[in-house]
Amino acid sequence: MSILDWIEVGKVSAERDDLLSKYFFDNGVLKSVIESPTSFLVLGRKGAGKTAVFKHLSENRENFIQASDLLIPLSFDDYNWKIHEILIDENKAESLAYKQSWRFVIIIESIKAYKSWLENNSKKIPRKIEKANKLLEKLFDSPIPSISQIVGRKLLSLSGLSLPKGGFDLENGDLDSITIDGGDVSFETVQQSGTMKQILSENIENLIKNLECSLEEINLDWPRVFICFDRVDEAWDEVSYESSKRVIAGLVSACDSITSQYKGMLRPIVFLREDIFDVLSINDANKLREDCGALLKWNKVTLSNLMLRRINYYAENARQEIITDIEELFEKREMRQRAKPLNYLLKRTMMRPRDLISITSKIIQAMKDKANDPFAEKEISFQTLEAESIYSAEPSYSEWLKQEILDEWKVQKPIITQLFDAFQNNASTNFTKEDLQRELQSLGVSLSAGEVINHLRFLFDNSIIGFKLGDSNEWKFKCFYPAQGFLDSDEYRVHEGLVRALNLRENRDRED
Repeated sequence: MSILDWIEVGKVSAERDDLLSKYFFDNGVLKSVIESPTSFLVLGRKGAGKTAVFKHLSENRENFIQASDLLIPLSFDDYNWKIHEILIDENKAESLAYKQSWRFVIIIESIKAYKSWLENNSKKIPRKIEKANKLLEKLFDSPIPSISQIVGRKLLSLSGLSLPKGGFDLENGDLDSITIDGGDVSFETVQQSGTMKQILSENIENLIKNLECSLEEINLDWPRVFICFDRVDEAWDEVSYESSKRVIAGLVSACDSITSQYKGMLRPIVFLREDIFDVLSINDANKLREDCGALLKWNKVTLSNLMLRRINYYAENARQEIITDIEELFEKREMRQRAKPLNYLLKRTMMRPRDLISITSKIIQAMKDKANDPFAEKEISFQTLEAESIYSAEPSYSEWLKQEILDEWKVQKPIITQLFDAFQNNASTNFTKEDLQRELQSLGVSLSAGEVINHLRFLFDNSIIGFKLGDSNEWKFKCFYPAQGFLDSDEYRVHEGLVRALNLRENRDRED
């Protein structure tokens, strides 16, 4: 049997991979966050596998949290982000301006979860939680709809909400004294009315205070509630960049305060791109990263195991022998520069699962194209992954990697396009800061020496370039040596995975 009859590595995109739970490989990041009661951030680069981890947690919760705990996965691929713009508290700092609206989301989900758990376990429902639930049903519908439905016209209708003049006591207040006037309200109507925006914001704040009172009745014997947020970067584009920064900063601030306030009983967890977190205006951002987050990162062993898990799933289904060493898959034991095949592939990745899955998929496709060549004189069958097809797959993969980086950074770092153009015009894999400054100048981008250094630091931090270590032949790239900090060097090199897409001439040391 040809290897092409069975070998697959799954889809690059976790959200489109229906088989992910069959071959998901856990590198420990979830365990790290869940076991720390102060942690609420899972950070990682684009392609590091955040959505895969989120999806696996959603489908295999018993592997990560206690059987009694409650899990609420919220994916924001279909969500009305504009509503948060209306609920802004303009009197607060940028990092806190959108905190109120996110607290509202988390509190509603927690009340719904506890009410359902109490009912399902035939437990007495405390009076405040019962009344909080009835209040939400009165405001939004019965049963209480999903949060994506609430954060829409249903929430906008609160601009016509009338609360008792003396305030509202959730425990003793009469729900009949609460009225909503005006029916459905459009986003544009509220946005253009300062009065309606103010009323809406004040009503949300009053509701939060009352709803939070119901959560005072949480018993330590009750389950924890994990509320997980994924794909919160869906509105991250050139048009919405500034507002998205504030909205996401508000989510992080809300999760931080709720994690602290409820002592581990309410556990929001945010899956967020590392590059986005780095540009948010948040007080003590470095402290949050260190104390409240876990970085989703990979090394050679974990990436190899991830690929083996995927490949062996298809091998087992085809009744093929299980592969214990990924090097067994390859036709040759050495590639160019005497590199082992896995090392050769890894040097063209940024040590992210998506990169390795992509290049392996392209190798398999290149072999299928060769096997199906209509002009071939004889049938071609492969028992292993062919070295020639690895080389053939590189140009397509390199274009893919270049586009991934552009997608990752073109919003918050638009100069990335001109930096790539400068590399391409320089035409060599190796360059100096003077080369980069010259090529940017020719593109109409005039930068001081200090600004060039800042761009080099950014490029290094994202593994787009590496630098030469002193007079040695040793090159350091952040993705391969995570602890390595940036050093101003005499010579830099573009990442191996980008060489083909940028059409660069390879300028190698004798020993690489």
